[in-house]
Amino acid sequence: MRAATLNNHDPNWEKRFFTAQLKTTDGGDGMDGQYVTREEFNTAMHKVNQNFTKVEARFDVTDQKIENRSDLLDQKIDNRFATLDQKIDDRFDVLGAKIDALIRVTWWIMGLIGAGLIIPLLTLIIHQILKL
Repeated sequence: MRAATLNNHDPNWEKRFFTAQLKTTDGGDGMDGQYVTREEFNTAMHKVNQNFTKVEARFDVTDQKIENRSDLLDQKIDNRFATLDQKIDDRFDVLGAKIDALIRVTWWIMGLIGAGLIIPLLTLIIHQILKL
């Protein structure tokens, strides 16, 4: 037994004994290799928890990177849509100004045609009335 090899007068003999027990892989004296002591189990679980903590930290970092890229992509898309929206608004404003100019020209043409028809027609009617 390992405890017999330790100095019983040493105040740290229990700590050394249990530390030595934790380093074994067969579960302790007389135990089959498929079993472990509570200390070995706790140590193994502590290592597993540490590994899970590291993995969670890496997932958090990766998640943050993805979220940042997603936000950046959303911002780029919003900026492009805003630019396109402004271009479309400008084109509609130009188109509206051209339509207004065409409407004015159309009214001028209709006024000239109307005046060109109405004035001679009125003159002809007045001339016919005065002849009688």
